[in-house]
Amino acid sequence: MLNYQQAVSKIITFAKPKIIKISISESLHYVVAENLYSKKSNPSFDNSLLDGYAAKSSDIKKNKKLTIIGKLSAGENKKIPYTKNACFQVATGCPVQKPYDCMIPYEQVDREGKFILCKKSIRPYENIRKAGSDYKKKSLILRKGTKISASQLLAAKTLGISKVKVFAKPTVILFCSGDEISDNPNLNNKTINGISEYFNSFKEQYNYNFIYLGIVKDKAKDLKKIYNALKKNKKENVIFVSTGGVSMGHKDFIPSMLTKYNYKIIFHRMNMKPGRPTLFARKNSSFYFGLPGNPISTIVGFHFLIMPLVLKLQNIQFKWKIGILNTNQIKNKKMSLFLRGSTINKKINILPGQDSYKISTLVKANCWVLLDQNKSLVKKGSNVKYINYEN
Repeated sequence: MLNYQQAVSKIITFAKPKIIKISISESLHYVVAENLYSKKSNPSFDNSLLDGYAAKSSDIKKNKKLTIIGKLSAGENKKIPYTKNACFQVATGCPVQKPYDCMIPYEQVDREGKFILCKKSIRPYENIRKAGSDYKKKSLILRKGTKISASQLLAAKTLGISKVKVFAKPTVILFCSGDEISDNPNLNNKTINGISEYFNSFKEQYNYNFIYLGIVKDKAKDLKKIYNALKKNKKENVIFVSTGGVSMGHKDFIPSMLTKYNYKIIFHRMNMKPGRPTLFARKNSSFYFGLPGNPISTIVGFHFLIMPLVLKLQNIQFKWKIGILNTNQIKNKKMSLFLRGSTINKKINILPGQDSYKISTLVKANCWVLLDQNKSLVKKGSNVKYINYEN
């Protein structure tokens, strides 16, 4: 039986990232598939930092008069020819073309009709935003493998990027099985299912599309819905996920369904707790995870089996942090053990209440801890793997 590291390594070997080209406006949270270079400088031309008067610095001295020979409003691109000892009125952001090389703010002049009296001398390029002072044309904006943030999207569009090559989003399709569960939170005689909301809440962070097919019961209509989803899927990098399957009908249904549609079962059961009965199958670039129905077992499968695949399909490596365990922890030496914990400054405390049905511990946790040592006792002070959790 595979341990956790063997299982996740096997899963991600099947990942084949797909590159697509999309509008920069739609690229937030996508991962760029190539280095991205500026197509223009920013600013793209010398322009005025403030409202005032553009002039040539060598013409300006304290208490010297300059003649106002024109006016340039924001958005205008006309050229005002140079006249010695002259200036023209400009708004913030207006182009300042050579030989004009500076601008004088309103506060630093006294105006007398068609003249201004300068209160001080001005250095070359004072109050001018020089072309390329932020980004120069052909400078690197983003490296391949960078996940695009809001500020990076803004920079790319400002610098002339209209289309960008990115790694395509995977699609996660979930259905939950069991006659004992319901999506209706008002029922008292059912176990309320919140897994679809949980999966959906991470789609922006991990950049995947999410589709929920609902709860599948032992009814022909419900089972047909799943058959059709598998049968009709022609897309690449689609990840089907089922939870539960405790009834005999579903135990028979899922493997036979996978076989019928030529999915190869890679493993069914692994040395991982919680989540030991997990099933993983694939067909070309479509994948199937059968996860246990207890919420914590499902969530462990989501974060530590499905998300490494989702990331790898976008050319991102799932990364662990290393912390120090604050207490002794007993485990099955052959079993990879996932625990909810709390961490401060990389010091790891394991929270009480690790049962697979207990969501209160999940709410209190701020990290997930992996104990995969081949030991029955992991001692206090040992280095352990962990990831930060949303709380």
